Amino acid sequence: MTMTRQKMYGREFTILEGDSLTGLCEGAIAAGGGALATNTAMMCRPFCASGAGNPIISAHRSPFPGFEWDEVWFGYQGFTSEEDFLRSHGFFGSGRCYIVVVDGGAKKLVALEDFVRLCPDVILGPRLKPIGHGMGRYSKFFINRSRLPHHTHDVKEEAYWIEPAMIVDYDLFDEQCFMAVGLHEDFGPRELRAYLTRQGWDDPARVLKRHARWVYMHPGAAMIMKTRILHGPAAYLPHYEPQFYDDGYRMYEPMPKIPRSLLVGREIPERLRGDPDADAAGDREALLDYLVSDDALDWESIHDPRYAERHTCTPLLDRDTCDGRDVTDHWIVYGAIGRQNNHQVFASKRLVIQPGVTYQLQDPVGSDLIVVQGMGKIGAHLACAPRALKPGDLGNWCFIVPAETANRVTIENTGDTELVTLRTFGPDHPTMPVLPWQDRSKLVPKPLPAHLRR
Repeated sequence: MTMTRQKMYGREFTILEGDSLTGLCEGAIAAGGGALATNTAMMCRPFCASGAGNPIISAHRSPFPGFEWDEVWFGYQGFTSEEDFLRSHGFFGSGRCYIVVVDGGAKKLVALEDFVRLCPDVILGPRLKPIGHGMGRYSKFFINRSRLPHHTHDVKEEAYWIEPAMIVDYDLFDEQCFMAVGLHEDFGPRELRAYLTRQGWDDPARVLKRHARWVYMHPGAAMIMKTRILHGPAAYLPHYEPQFYDDGYRMYEPMPKIPRSLLVGREIPERLRGDPDADAAGDREALLDYLVSDDALDWESIHDPRYAERHTCTPLLDRDTCDGRDVTDHWIVYGAIGRQNNHQVFASKRLVIQPGVTYQLQDPVGSDLIVVQGMGKIGAHLACAPRALKPGDLGNWCFIVPAETANRVTIENTGDTELVTLRTFGPDHPTMPVLPWQDRSKLVPKPLPAHLRR
């Protein structure tokens, strides 16, 4: 076992590494009543700024001049390589999930990927382990001061849930509370290519904004976002974002602080990579052709006027796991995703427990769990909503529930308000519902791309 000191979020932590940690990891599960406490994992983005009233980020200022922590990540195993990290345009160490363990009476950290490697049967369980994903999923939370630019994901499906318990006091019908999802039919590959060519990444007219379809993101609803769809999440709203295990993206809209290199993603053929402004050997023309092609963009979904309607998840009460009175457990993110709408990738539930009530989880698989309102106990861990956090706190509001203990972790509401938690599952949940127009019998777990396999 080796120990290193690493500074994160203004504090210094002890990181444990090595193959002799299995006993310590298993002991952390037992000591935590079946639940694992994790760090508050942050990420910087060069084009994002934390929104006013963000209860999580306000206490965590980035040590990098000119940048702010704008996202909190849950259950991320770490970057698979330095190249993967650099492509994310974040800062090394941010976003990475660590498990809190007690060694010698002091709190120390073990990287989640090491935990999974040492205890795969306990963490992953018999349903997820054969899929070969590792955790297979992670999630984020963010509130931004302005709408995010139009972008796509080549590999990563995701969803956006607007959490009602974290709504701050503002005009919900401000134009910034609308999400850009797709484009109108009169703006197709030819028009997009002309836009990319003509604008030269200086777009005072906001062409994409004028041609986008806009969807009001109602608190208490979620939207599934497939790969290769142009979209721009809304501002001000508290977004909870479950997603597939990847963070690649490609920008199609210029905004201040966005490097032009963000336009070029990993999925662009090697021969076309480089500066989008480069004209050498005609590469720029070939690159533009690719960026508007069916390989880079799902034009059928981008132009679908019913896409948002068809991919919105309304909460579904799971009557098999709660009584509907003192405890409610709603599916909030669910459904098949992928090019053929046949992949099970992730799912999320929202558990609400009334004051003084103790509830035992009944999940068949493991999950990532965060507390968004109230206070109580998750297993043996004291927990509270992030409004009560101090910079550098560990294990107060974000947890991992291993597959082995997923049906016996107790959650107790010790406060005088509702205790609200969100938990996200991978592609292994056997009873996840689907959207009304989908067929659950055709679902298969999404395969992990070769570049993400460990």
